[in-house]
Amino acid sequence: MPFAHIGSDDLSRVGGKGQNLGALARAGFPVPPGFVVTTAAYHHFVADCPTFPAWLDRLDALDPDDLAGARELGAAVRDALLAVPLPSALLTDLDAAHQALGIDHAYAVRSSATAEDLPGASFAGQQDTYLNIRGRDELASAVRRCFASLFTDRAILYRARNGFGHRHVALAVVVQQMVIPDAAGILFTADPVTGHRRTLTIDAGYGLGEALVGGLVTADLYRVDRRTGAIKELRLGDKKVAVRPLSGGGTVTEDVPEDMRRARVLDDAAVAALADLGARVEAHYGGVPQDLEWCLVGRELWLVQARPITSLYPLPESLPDDGSVHLYMSFGHGQNMIDPITPLGRDLWRVVFPIGKTRLDEIPSGPTTMVDAGSRIFLDITPALRLAPTRRLMLRILRAVYPDVAAGLVTLLDRPEVQAAARPRPAALRLVARLMWTVPFDLAWMFLGAPLERQAAWADRLVADRVAAFRTAVAAQPPGAARLRAARHELTQVFTIMPKIAPRLVSGLLSLGRLRRRFAGTARAGDVETLQRGLVGNVTTEMDLRVGDLADLVRPHPELLAGLAHVRDGDLRALRDLPGGPAFVDAFAAFLARFGMRGQAEIDIGRPRWADDPTLLLTSIRGMASHGDAPGKHREHFAALQAEGEAAAQRLVAATTPGPARWWVRRQVQCVRHCLGVREHPKYLFVQCFEHVRAAVRAAAESLVRAGRLDAVDDVWFLTYDELIALADDPRALAPRSTIAARRADLEHARHIHPPLLVTSEGEIPERPVPKDLPPGALAGLGASAGVVEGIAHVVLDPAAQVLRAGEILVAPYTDPGWTPLFVHAAGLVCDVGGMMTHGSVIAREYGIPAVVGVGDGTRRLKSGQRLRVDGSRGIVEVLAEVAP
Repeated sequence: MPFAHIGSDDLSRVGGKGQNLGALARAGFPVPPGFVVTTAAYHHFVADCPTFPAWLDRLDALDPDDLAGARELGAAVRDALLAVPLPSALLTDLDAAHQALGIDHAYAVRSSATAEDLPGASFAGQQDTYLNIRGRDELASAVRRCFASLFTDRAILYRARNGFGHRHVALAVVVQQMVIPDAAGILFTADPVTGHRRTLTIDAGYGLGEALVGGLVTADLYRVDRRTGAIKELRLGDKKVAVRPLSGGGTVTEDVPEDMRRARVLDDAAVAALADLGARVEAHYGGVPQDLEWCLVGRELWLVQARPITSLYPLPESLPDDGSVHLYMSFGHGQNMIDPITPLGRDLWRVVFPIGKTRLDEIPSGPTTMVDAGSRIFLDITPALRLAPTRRLMLRILRAVYPDVAAGLVTLLDRPEVQAAARPRPAALRLVARLMWTVPFDLAWMFLGAPLERQAAWADRLVADRVAAFRTAVAAQPPGAARLRAARHELTQVFTIMPKIAPRLVSGLLSLGRLRRRFAGTARAGDVETLQRGLVGNVTTEMDLRVGDLADLVRPHPELLAGLAHVRDGDLRALRDLPGGPAFVDAFAAFLARFGMRGQAEIDIGRPRWADDPTLLLTSIRGMASHGDAPGKHREHFAALQAEGEAAAQRLVAATTPGPARWWVRRQVQCVRHCLGVREHPKYLFVQCFEHVRAAVRAAAESLVRAGRLDAVDDVWFLTYDELIALADDPRALAPRSTIAARRADLEHARHIHPPLLVTSEGEIPERPVPKDLPPGALAGLGASAGVVEGIAHVVLDPAAQVLRAGEILVAPYTDPGWTPLFVHAAGLVCDVGGMMTHGSVIAREYGIPAVVGVGDGTRRLKSGQRLRVDGSRGIVEVLAEVAP
């Protein structure tokens, strides 16, 4: 197929590269002429290899992490294919196309897979390219080698790890006239490192681009401000060699003259021309940032490829139109849950915020506080940062909770484009003022006279009363649209208790900060951190201890332990016939009655709860029971931690001069011990109320399924709340199947992209500071629980599928209360995300295990079986020994 004949629906025939080049050529961009050998030719070719189906069977069975196996299998498949001649019909067509384009030209022969240069996966560099091909025989040989390169070991592993089946990918081959460039390189229309959509980056080297992409040279780097055209950064590379074509075919690597190695490859005019080309290509693709390959011959630019940049995190939706740059913080990071959230889940969180309203229609109009990006929720924090008092408060909190985020924010705040953002609207300020005006008085009461020993019991009653009122109001309405409306209305008011809870938590945080400053550099500094062990009143800790109690019921009964492995769909009835079974089943039912609404990623209403799927709980109980600890060991351990915390409290008080100072320190110590524990109560309240909303939603969905208007109950999580109410209201309406399918696909795609904690409306992600004393190969994060521990890493991505052994170091993407049972055996914690007050950090401090959180990519860089040193004081994770062979 000539480029001019390639249409928008020809991906399956010409592959990603071929389709892009055809689209660019038809749009009038300067693309060297060429044609594509289609996937039909590939299918004819592999059909002539009798062993090919057997090789596919072996590839399908390959472990995605088996590098040696991929290398061995790939070489075998390529050898088998290279022994097969091209079909005679293909050779005839290839000769005709070659003649039509010109047999005297040199050609680039480039692989173009059907799963390549796509919005969700680029597959860049996975298959082979051959340059400066001349003559009929060399062209046919290059086409055959391209076909075989679909099975390079890197391509095999990339497909396996990204969920692309080897049987469902085919290869086309682009044959394109060569241009003989003076310079070549890559252009990104957005900064691929920071994500900034207004920064264009260019890498440039001499000769063909192979020297650059092959890593033979350090290219020049040009970073261009797309708004002004100014070069923001120019970094000259050491361009020692250049790859150039030979007259008879093939290429040669030549030394670059000394006076050119550190000279600019591109002058200002060439940079401006490339920037203009990049902007036009991006506009052609609807504003999607592009990765371009280009060549420069004299002053003439040629475009030899364009593909979407798949590594960028999506921009927040519903961006403000005030012409300024806004700053967004990930809501999931604050909740220590970075998974994507279902559409219904995101919709309901927008009902909750901003807090302070008593009716849904009190939400201020205009740009919203909560926006979607990559199927996650982000909070627009710009208005709060525009007011001096709230700016100081937010930075103070962030420095205590997310120090690296605070450092990143400071670098952004003084930019004129950020300063131009609007201040908080009066309506929003009135909501906050109406809700929070009593907080300063309550805070003073906490510091000066409140009976601190009763704070946890008081918080328990407050939450229980609010949940009961919520349940009563929702249940008063008939099932269907009326109950759905009532549930949403009640959700708008669920956090009206925050003015009562907030002073307790804030007083604990402020007291901790004061004690740290007072005892910094003294012999008692360590006692301030020990003070946080065994905090009073943490509902998540109590839940975890109850899981340990369940394990104690199983431990003496081997048959019961074995029976847990065979439980399916949460049906425990068969366990009653086993020794110890009745007591365990009754205790487990009581546990679910209190905590069954909890679960992994519980801030998403669309995720199963323990009451729906207790697999994680049962797995954790089996793991605890199988280690043979003495009954009650977990409670003894927690009692010891409480004793350590109380002893530290006494030492801090005793180290203070008698009089007002000692009274004040004693009060601060009590605030830490008795107030920080209520940190989990707001979330505990919310998940209980969420469960009543969830019940109303599921009941409506089940009714719709029975009526044939919704295909499956779980489809309901891919509707908005208004769409669900409209369905419940109209007995003739059908659920939008295509919309549900598209949203489900978006959510699955979003699982594979890593959300940033902070991002601007231009897509920029502030770079994290790296400690100066970071050992080579170590990971840096936030030291969230002091101490140093060495142990074997256990990378856990799904807590329902893995058991942590005693003494192992838990390496996780995040932890929320659904992960808490794993902490019983953890000797240390490493988390991709987290701050000082997120779930994993608090639990680690209470359990006295060293923790480093916010390392970014620990679950990708670390492997189960490695021996690690986790330094929770310095925020450093070191690999001491690799996985044993």
